[in-house]
Amino acid sequence: MKKGLLKLSALLITGMMYVMSYAQTYDIQGQVTDKTGNPLPGVNVVVKGTSQGTITDTEGHFKIANVSPSTVLVFSFVGMKTTEVPVGNQTTINIVLEEELMGMEEVVVIGYGVQKKVNLTGSVSSVNFGDLADQRPMTNVSSALAGLSSGVVVLQSNGNPGKDGATILVRGLGTLNNNNPLVIIDGMEGSLDAVNPNDIESISILKDAASAAIYGSRAANGVILVTTKKGKKDRMNVVYNGNYSFSSPTHLMEFVNDYATHMKLMNESARNIESAEPFTQATIDAWLNAKKNPNALNANGVPNRIAFPNTDWVKEIYQKNIVQDHILSLDGGTEKSTFLLSFGYLDNPGLVDRTGIKRYTLRANLETNVNNWLTIGTRTWGFTQEKDLGNYDTALEYLFQTTPGLVPEYNGKYGFPEAPGESYYANNIAAILNNTLGLDRSSYFNTTLFSKVKILKGLSWDFNFNFARQFDEGTGTTNGDVYERIKFSTGEVMAPKWDPSELYTSRRTSSNRGYTLENLLRYSATLADVHNLDVLLGYNEQYYYEYYHTGMKKGLIDKNINTFNSATQMIEIRGDANDWALRSWFGRLNYVFDQKYLFEANFRYDGSSRFDPSKRWGLFPSFSAGWRISQESFMQNIDFINN
Repeated sequence: MKKGLLKLSALLITGMMYVMSYAQTYDIQGQVTDKTGNPLPGVNVVVKGTSQGTITDTEGHFKIANVSPSTVLVFSFVGMKTTEVPVGNQTTINIVLEEELMGMEEVVVIGYGVQKKVNLTGSVSSVNFGDLADQRPMTNVSSALAGLSSGVVVLQSNGNPGKDGATILVRGLGTLNNNNPLVIIDGMEGSLDAVNPNDIESISILKDAASAAIYGSRAANGVILVTTKKGKKDRMNVVYNGNYSFSSPTHLMEFVNDYATHMKLMNESARNIESAEPFTQATIDAWLNAKKNPNALNANGVPNRIAFPNTDWVKEIYQKNIVQDHILSLDGGTEKSTFLLSFGYLDNPGLVDRTGIKRYTLRANLETNVNNWLTIGTRTWGFTQEKDLGNYDTALEYLFQTTPGLVPEYNGKYGFPEAPGESYYANNIAAILNNTLGLDRSSYFNTTLFSKVKILKGLSWDFNFNFARQFDEGTGTTNGDVYERIKFSTGEVMAPKWDPSELYTSRRTSSNRGYTLENLLRYSATLADVHNLDVLLGYNEQYYYEYYHTGMKKGLIDKNINTFNSATQMIEIRGDANDWALRSWFGRLNYVFDQKYLFEANFRYDGSSRFDPSKRWGLFPSFSAGWRISQESFMQNIDFINN
């Protein structure tokens, strides 16, 4: 019996040790290189089955925290094979990614068509965005492109929802003006971040002149081609994707938040310029003593933490949040028709109070073969979004011009500096964030009607018509309540609320609309089994119009009535409008001989209304050639050169 108990105890202890060991988490770090030992920056490293992950830095290094031994890490990078590595008991993982060999028939989207990758003579990078959207949550497309294409620089300088789109540089900084690439969505010019990331199938980036010249003057900074998803024939799919992601601020600045230290530094600064010290030692000592017992009450019944504040403004302003992203899609079709419908909802409350955004998106991609020579369809999509009016830009500016010696907000009131000697004008950042009430709403609609007519064998005619319309509206009214400032230690009102006669109210509307008319004639043929010929001729016509109106008045009869008729004094009224048109002829010739020798020529002849009639037209040609040396007979036994 005793021997049996000993065995049972040993088994229990072993089991407990096993469970404890696998309940542990630790940090994993390492480096990703290619087969030559060169580091790979921008590699996606993701915990399989989750959205937890990171990307490698410029030296190929990565680090992921709180990883369990049962975790599998997924390493993915454009042009490289996706690799999965079980963590086990490793704390350092160095991995070599292998190049992904392209299939002979693999195609990539190029300007006004597709082409076999092996026959490309220009610089084109392709990203399978559909798989990427399933691997990690993303609130916009532009920032999600970081690290997905070599040579493409993605810079995000703002995390404010709705303004967090990244700047993309395909060819670097080429001008002091606009360096943004041209964005083409399903053949039509558009905005990258206007598209729901979950609706995208693939993205191609045209980097050099040979590949981008067919878009003419607008392609000077490169071209990004977006292809959205389509329905699949002979089946019906209903897919729901929901993401709840935790967002938290990183790389935050550190400020002095101990007010006694702040006062000592300010006194030292005053002495350095031979000026009077603003704070007495008695005031500094009062803060030091109160900090020892922050919950004790002063003579007015106010806790020391309120009467003698030590505000950490960074912690007060920035907060963690949960971002919700939901999309419901239906796709399917018959032998002749396909359809895709998607509905999306994004709720990003922002890392700062009153900076959130809510967006609703809709897409319908429909296509039907009317008969054996005619195909028609539509690609229609749009969104509407509302953004909070938190005055973050001003708050960030004034963050450097405040003090830890005032309370942001207490019992619904905004604080005033508590210490004698503190500046009367010390900024309350919480009040600044809430100083404007109103709305900021944007709505967008985009539809393309298309048809394809098969005229003869290898000869077809595509007709596309696109119409887009955006409408933005905004209202803003001064929140007079935030200007009341309280000295909480005594309960004194140091600054009153603004009277309705001092309040401002504003209105803003802007809109733009445009259309694109396009005709494409395509011819493709193979002659004598060795001559492959593809010819494209096209005509494109665009028109764009925009306007805006804005006005501001002062002096309301009541703070809750903010219409223009309830205000008494006109401050400003402005408005303007402009339009432009573009007409283009373009073409491309692709010739491949014996699957070895490649030649491509592009041209575009653009005429823009923005120039004087005598300088209105410009020709943009390009030529490129290639030699697939791997197809030569003398290369057949050489393995290190392939397609």
